[in-house]
Amino acid sequence: MSTPSSSGLNEAQYQAVYYRNGPLLVLAGAGSGKTRVITERIAALVERDVPDHAITAVTFTNKAAKEMRERLQQRLGDKANGLRICTFHALGLAMVREHADLVGRKANVSVFAGAEQKTVMRSVLSEMKLAADADQVDRMLSRVSSLKSGLLEVHENQLAAIRETYDALLEKMNAVDFDDLLVLPLRLLSEHDNVRAIWRERARYFLVDEYQDSSRIQYQLVRLLVPDDGNLTVVGDDDQSIYGWRGAEVKNLFQLERDYTNLHVVRLEENYRSTGSILQASNSLIANNSERLGKTLRSTLGQGKPIRVWGSPNPEEEARRLAGDIKSHHARSGGQWDAYCVLYRASFQSRSIELALREAGIPYHVSGGMSFFDRAEIQDILAYLRLIANFSDDLAFMRAIARPRRGIGSKALGDLGFFAMAEDCSLLEACLKEELDHKRAEALREFGDMIVGLEHQFRHGEPDDAFDAVLDLTRLEAAIRAEADDQEVAERRMSNVLELRRWWVIHTERGGDLTEFLQHIFLLAEKQDDDPSGQVRLMTVHAAKGLEFDQVYVIGMEEGIFPHRNALDENRMEEERRLMYVAMTRARFLLTLSYSLTRRRFGTIEKCAPSPFLKEPDQSVLRWVDKDADSEEAHEEAQDHMAAMRKMLGLE
Repeated sequence: MSTPSSSGLNEAQYQAVYYRNGPLLVLAGAGSGKTRVITERIAALVERDVPDHAITAVTFTNKAAKEMRERLQQRLGDKANGLRICTFHALGLAMVREHADLVGRKANVSVFAGAEQKTVMRSVLSEMKLAADADQVDRMLSRVSSLKSGLLEVHENQLAAIRETYDALLEKMNAVDFDDLLVLPLRLLSEHDNVRAIWRERARYFLVDEYQDSSRIQYQLVRLLVPDDGNLTVVGDDDQSIYGWRGAEVKNLFQLERDYTNLHVVRLEENYRSTGSILQASNSLIANNSERLGKTLRSTLGQGKPIRVWGSPNPEEEARRLAGDIKSHHARSGGQWDAYCVLYRASFQSRSIELALREAGIPYHVSGGMSFFDRAEIQDILAYLRLIANFSDDLAFMRAIARPRRGIGSKALGDLGFFAMAEDCSLLEACLKEELDHKRAEALREFGDMIVGLEHQFRHGEPDDAFDAVLDLTRLEAAIRAEADDQEVAERRMSNVLELRRWWVIHTERGGDLTEFLQHIFLLAEKQDDDPSGQVRLMTVHAAKGLEFDQVYVIGMEEGIFPHRNALDENRMEEERRLMYVAMTRARFLLTLSYSLTRRRFGTIEKCAPSPFLKEPDQSVLRWVDKDADSEEAHEEAQDHMAAMRKMLGLE
């Protein structure tokens, strides 16, 4: 057998790969080589002649399972072909198909998701003479899912009846949903000794990656598959458990030691990603959590630079400062744009960053979220503005007249199109012609008159009044609010529209008109390349888990934003702190934490308190740049800007 030095593994990694005396928990800190360890452990089992049919490895996403399988194929060649490497749900589906008759199904069972699930639930609600609109269907699917997963207890007979009818209809159609892929295997393993024996043999060596993301029902499956003294390996990090909102339970890590009494724990604390300063700050932050098993990451990269902390007057200034810093640092370093990443707690925070980066000519990619310019409410208001500026823009007309609905259907619009072709005019101009003879002519003429009136207001009225008139007269604001799931969603969508309004007013203050504004927006909103390589990355912290970047900016470090207001209200501070820990440990060399002193909320400007997460890290490795103008970081920031200016002017 190889030794740590000969295998390229450090001492703790070596223990994690070769431990053989029963259940094993590998507490793998951020950047500690977790993926390599679990891959090497599986390879070591195969190389010591453990039959491939006795090894099962599960993780939480198809992407992660695919990557693990590819690594093992590179490592083992054909010997990896028989290994079962899959998600929990894929494992559950294999059980359901093999033992379908025991759960009222046939082997060719279908898996329903998305549209199929909604169709079934709509049928259930209609059969029970209940409201079956889109929102109600989504709400009931969510509640039934929580019920099946054990996240919700039955307190009302109606919900129990809906679930029973829904499950019966799935069974009748020989189908299951994603929750059934855990619920039905749990029933199989619990109620049928022979099934449990079959799958315990196939899971004689059972490995779980990203174990901190496991739910209650997934842990129950693990307990049934692996006996107390079995060959269980779980790899995870209690400090990176950030999915409580979707059922993950960090306490599953603590439960392991109670259920598997001879559990051996290995801590991977040697970090190959981040500098000492970043880890020192991250370690001291997460130490404030009480619900953790405890570990301290050590850097292999040296101490590195302190963490910068910035304060800006508002999110717009914060965004401009960030864009300027990225541009000047990039000009000085000559590196790649994708070395930079901007992280935020909620996706709405990207809008000011997007604008600032576009105006600075910096390419960027929004990961795991929608660009500000692609949001439906922004597209809707822009359609009206385009039509007001250009009566010949038939595409803008088609979107505008449909938002909100006016009872003008596709038949009426088709007839209008034929009339416009015959008259050789635009659709809007066709609405205004006296010759238009149609049963919807009055409604079409009313729409046309409204657009003409708005055009006059944009030319002769106050800019802010004109914009507000669009929202009011078109009833677009009312539609945005009415269609939102709740008040918070409505305010978030309206805040996007108001952000566009703010840009319009600023544009007019500089002497621009509506046509110039729309041309400017078009250039800003031009589609970015879907390939994120070579672009600054923008993403929520949740989307960043598992990634790493040379330089990371965490914006919106204010109380109520990060930590999130809901987490404060619901006493979920420890999960928010774990989320902050994940954000900080994405950075390799440079980390900047940024906050705003004010923020617009529900149309008013509110003062913001800096996040408590700025006070918890070891302050000896933090530099509050604005409070210490003579600091090395402040001087370096100024030098970066000057270097960028010289380079752009061709002086370097």
